[in-house]
Amino acid sequence: MRTAAAATSSLLLLLALTPPSNGVEADAARVRVTVFYEALCPDSRNFIVHQLYPVWQDLGNIMNLDLHAFGKARETDAGGFTCQHGERECEANLMLTCAQSVVRDPQALMKFIHCVMQRYEGVDGGLLCANDSGVDYSEVRECMSSGAGVRLQHDIGEKQAQLNPRLTYVPWILLNNVFTAKTLSLAQDDLRRVVCNAYRGPTPKACEE
Repeated sequence: MRTAAAATSSLLLLLALTPPSNGVEADAARVRVTVFYEALCPDSRNFIVHQLYPVWQDLGNIMNLDLHAFGKARETDAGGFTCQHGERECEANLMLTCAQSVVRDPQALMKFIHCVMQRYEGVDGGLLCANDSGVDYSEVRECMSSGAGVRLQHDIGEKQAQLNPRLTYVPWILLNNVFTAKTLSLAQDDLRRVVCNAYRGPTPKACEE
């Protein structure tokens, strides 16, 4: 069973990435894009840098992003994590998760995530990306060192474990809470078309280009 803490954590991370809308109808029509990714995964980097970030810049007002830096990580009996691309990736996943928890400005947060993924240096690029994005990195560090970030990572692991079908590839992309192999493939090549086709509100100008 999914815990209340896990549900609350997921909601907070989602809200951190959701720009304000113009009303209830606009909220209901938003396209929810859920992504489980890894900080040092080449395919995750390519998707976030070349698809997710530019599409969000143009269509963020019709999207709800639900991002989770975890992927093929595993929680250990000691309460830590092992990651597909090593300890540096675990640290970077933690940093990105903490940023989502403490940064309330969606623009600053997405710019930070994009910068971290583009630089591809893990935590070594954290401070520079925070400065470039207007993010208070001291708050991110506090989350990382206080145990709060580890709890958030645990919650993400629990959420990911309930995916059906289970994650076998990173990035793992769901549209409106539904996974299909077709959406996974299309989203990595043309996320704009995927989001525009799924949106049920008035056609945004960015979907007409």
